[in-house]
Amino acid sequence: MACRLFSLLFILCFWEGQLTAQEGKKLWTLEECIRFGLENNTVVKQYELAKENQEITVETTRFSRLPDLNANLGQTFYFGRTPDRDGVYQDQTGSNSAVGINTSVTLFNGFRINHQIKAETMEWMATVEDLNGAKEELSLAITGYYLQVLFNRELLQIALDQLELNRLQIEQTQLLVTGGKSPESDLYEARSSFAQQQVQVTDAAGNLQLALLELAQSMNLQDMEGFDIVAPFMPECIQQGADMLILPEQVYTHSVTERPAIKAASFRLSRSERQWQAARGAYYPSLNLGAGYSNSYYYNYSLASGLSNASLADQLAQNSAQSIGLSLGIPLFNRMATRNRVRSARIQVQNQELMLDKAKQDLYKEVQQAYYRAVVAYEKYKTSETAAEAAQMAYAYEEQKYAAGRSNLYSFDMIRTRLAAARSDLAQSKFNFLFRSRILAFYNGEDLIQSFLLH
Repeated sequence: MACRLFSLLFILCFWEGQLTAQEGKKLWTLEECIRFGLENNTVVKQYELAKENQEITVETTRFSRLPDLNANLGQTFYFGRTPDRDGVYQDQTGSNSAVGINTSVTLFNGFRINHQIKAETMEWMATVEDLNGAKEELSLAITGYYLQVLFNRELLQIALDQLELNRLQIEQTQLLVTGGKSPESDLYEARSSFAQQQVQVTDAAGNLQLALLELAQSMNLQDMEGFDIVAPFMPECIQQGADMLILPEQVYTHSVTERPAIKAASFRLSRSERQWQAARGAYYPSLNLGAGYSNSYYYNYSLASGLSNASLADQLAQNSAQSIGLSLGIPLFNRMATRNRVRSARIQVQNQELMLDKAKQDLYKEVQQAYYRAVVAYEKYKTSETAAEAAQMAYAYEEQKYAAGRSNLYSFDMIRTRLAAARSDLAQSKFNFLFRSRILAFYNGEDLIQSFLLH
């Protein structure tokens, strides 16, 4: 009787603690977990900075089409034999103030600027896909940790259910011992089994807290006070996962045009092709237009008596000069530098083609693995479900036999332990299938959040 009261007190205290803890908790959905993780993940932020930096590079390249504009100021002092403003050398002391402004613009340089702009734009688009890929990887990781929390929560429930079965086992054994149908040693064995199951409950509760911690850390959530998650409606999730078992060829056909890794590799291939075209542009002549304006003021400190320097206004009116001109640069020979740059750019194109092919091959392998892992996980789930149902029926039958005194404690305890193992295997296979089916659906273009029912 004392053991029964103790067991009831333990269960009630545990659930009271759980309910009290739940009152102050904010239950997070998978969507909220992923959104928070994306907003606070350091790696994602680094990819965002890389994208912004490439935007600046694209803008800088585009502005290279514009003319430049430069101004210059100069002040020179002369001592000794120096030229005067007429160019005659004589002993004198003087100064010259000069100002100028000039501009130039490239009219043609073998379309190198156009190719460079497009090349940098392709790189920017690749960085966007890099960012999308980083977000997807983090979303998958958070989804995995989310399912791990649900799995550990179910294991805790199984452990609590088994604890209740242990309690009932003690009650039945007490009745059998009192009626003289079982030895008193069976009662001690039942109590020992109950104590061991209490340890299992404690371990399961600790594993649940660790799983919540791992989920919070993957989200970079600093304050875990009151952190918990919403459990989805499992039957719909399982059925939805079964509907997502699409053949890998069909999944790949869709995925090869949508995956960020493939897009990024394609954009970088286009970038390398543009860089190759830009390198070839160095074979062509370049044409530049330039214009300028300059003026100066000369002052002689050693003029003979009766002479004076021209006024500032007169000199500025007389010394101004304007210029405009075209310059044509024709490449004749530059020690094979252009030729070798073109060859290197061509090799880079070939290398990017190989990288794109490898990315597609890797994607096809990933899709195949995702499909067959999902299929195997589903088959294991179905067999585990059958095994759990059979274990439940075996336990119910053995419980009736034990209550009637037609079975011993060892057989009854073995059947109970087998039921716990079957339920644990079912939980593991269920959540493994959920995760595998989500990965396959993800490759098929399904949104992780939308494909995870939370009704």
